[in-house]
Amino acid sequence: MKKILLLSSLLLTSLFSRENPFFSLSEGTTLPVSSEINDHKPALTSMTYNFPNNSRLLKDVSFTLQNVDGSFETRKLEIDQSIDWRSPLILSQSNSRTNSSATEGKPASSTISFMQFSGSGNRMSIVVKEPMLRHFTLSNPDSIVVDFKHNGVFELYQKELSSLPYTKVKVTNHGSFARVILTLDGPHICNVAKTEQGASVICK
Repeated sequence: MKKILLLSSLLLTSLFSRENPFFSLSEGTTLPVSSEINDHKPALTSMTYNFPNNSRLLKDVSFTLQNVDGSFETRKLEIDQSIDWRSPLILSQSNSRTNSSATEGKPASSTISFMQFSGSGNRMSIVVKEPMLRHFTLSNPDSIVVDFKHNGVFELYQKELSSLPYTKVKVTNHGSFARVILTLDGPHICNVAKTEQGASVICK
């Protein structure tokens, strides 16, 4: 009889137990879920917002942002200033890179004795005869590191690039391999792949 009662208790417990005890029982509660960024969204240029006619003071503005890894965060901008509700609020994004030597999407090329770099848009092609050994990322500054087998001797090579997101390339000699360091203009999700000519780097 005790065995029957124990078995019944276990069955009832499994029926009412939750699959994940750390989530709320409320059906109306949803949690933000990170996702991949849609690359086809139009670029922000300018937009307007018309205030309600009883508005007199703008306290703050909140922005919900999606990061490069797909996660979300909210930032609040404190304002606390009087407004004229008759005039719309204009939100625009200025291009601070207009007067910069580096231009997004502008083709850029650079050559060392045994290696050539060719950048266009978000793609950087590395042309070299030796095979790629490995690749990894660094921060401060954000960089992509790609190692190639190479036994020849060469001096340190570095050059500023004019194709964002790539701002600088540096090639260092490590005896049995050559290390390529591509400095980026900020955090990006990058893919490095072997090609018949060397390697291809694509950063989003």
